[in-house]
Amino acid sequence: MLGFRHVALLGALVGLVSADCNPLNTTTTCPADPALGTEHTWLFNSTLDSKLWDMQTGTLEYTSEGADFVIKTENASTLLVSNFYIFFGIMEAHVKMAKGAGIISSVILQSDDLDEIDWEWVGYNTSEVQSDFFGKGNTTTSDRGGFHAVANADTEFHNYTSYWDKDRLEWWIDQELVRTVNYSEALTVYGKNYPQTPCQVKISNWPVGIPSESIGNIEWGGGLVNWSDVPFTMTVSKVRVQDFHTGKEYVYNGTSGSYESIEVVSGNSTAQAEIEKQPAKTLAQKWADLGTAAHIGVYCGAAAFAAIAIAGFVFYCLRQRRQGRLERALGEGQPQAPDPTEMETYKKQWRQSDWATRRGYQAVGQ
Repeated sequence: MLGFRHVALLGALVGLVSADCNPLNTTTTCPADPALGTEHTWLFNSTLDSKLWDMQTGTLEYTSEGADFVIKTENASTLLVSNFYIFFGIMEAHVKMAKGAGIISSVILQSDDLDEIDWEWVGYNTSEVQSDFFGKGNTTTSDRGGFHAVANADTEFHNYTSYWDKDRLEWWIDQELVRTVNYSEALTVYGKNYPQTPCQVKISNWPVGIPSESIGNIEWGGGLVNWSDVPFTMTVSKVRVQDFHTGKEYVYNGTSGSYESIEVVSGNSTAQAEIEKQPAKTLAQKWADLGTAAHIGVYCGAAAFAAIAIAGFVFYCLRQRRQGRLERALGEGQPQAPDPTEMETYKKQWRQSDWATRRGYQAVGQ
């Protein structure tokens, strides 16, 4: 049952994350693989650079802890793929697995010709992680899997590290070596099934416990997914990747898929250039870059401008004040026009007076 389970796993993973172009296919010409060519650590608590990472299915939800790979709806999945490759190197991921029968969390290195180095968490078992590897998708042997105890893998971050060179594979958990596979041993078919071609980093949370999967896959995943338990969340806090080669890109020569056939093209890696690209400077940083003389000049200019502004404001206020006085003085010197209402009142009073009631003209004293 163990062997069949791991053969079934390869089929499931290949269906989910297979390469667009297999360079071992003699009928195709595949593009070169862009190299990382350096070492870098990505903190997953903020938006990842889309020039370096491609979210191929699903979306990431960023929190202060890291990026959540969330399955929210039936048959949904998440898949994040690096746009760069490493040709031997180190991949370190700090992960909380997703809990739930039929749910698989995975962090893998995978090449275009299906070499593969895996960490996998089966959602029904939160106290264990599985290690695995494949060469060229070859399943002639099926005893490659390893099982490693991890306490509280769904609620605590643990450091899962893969070390990979041309001679050996190592799996480390929290800086403790838990497994080693050498290039030339029976388990690798003496190198034939040993991963040895440039790989991308692929991080995924996906359901294997669905009716369309094989019975072997469903049993390996712990049964069918109970979709009433959504969401299923895998969290990644950070990832460190180191490429053991420095160069621009990797090219397959021939169809052997051996590490000797891989050409390391010299030049500047576009991924490294993107990583080392200086972010736009803030105003404070731009100010700090100016010399002392420039600072003094700016201060003097600002002081002069402030003095001119103050003088202009005082002049404006004095001018407005003089104009107000002049208008008030002119207003006080003008005779006021009679009020029509007041004139009518005077007329009415006159008509009602004794003068208005007397008839005709009478001399004084009469």
